[in-house]
Amino acid sequence: MGWLFWKDKRPAWVQAEEREFIKAANRLKTLQVTPRGGMRIDPEELRDQILAARELYKDLVQK
Repeated sequence: MGWLFWKDKRPAWVQAEEREFIKAANRLKTLQVTPRGGMRIDPEELRDQILAARELYKDLVQK
């Protein structure tokens, strides 16, 4: 019965966006969570992800 009070009232698109972010974070190989709730990631892995995304979506950007 307590779950009635905790129902997520955000729009569906916000919930979907959060799920996609969680999936992307789970795919990172070097992601570490500290005991205090912070996160660490290898900068090289992050750079590789950004470069791959740029290549994937470069057709969408007009100069």
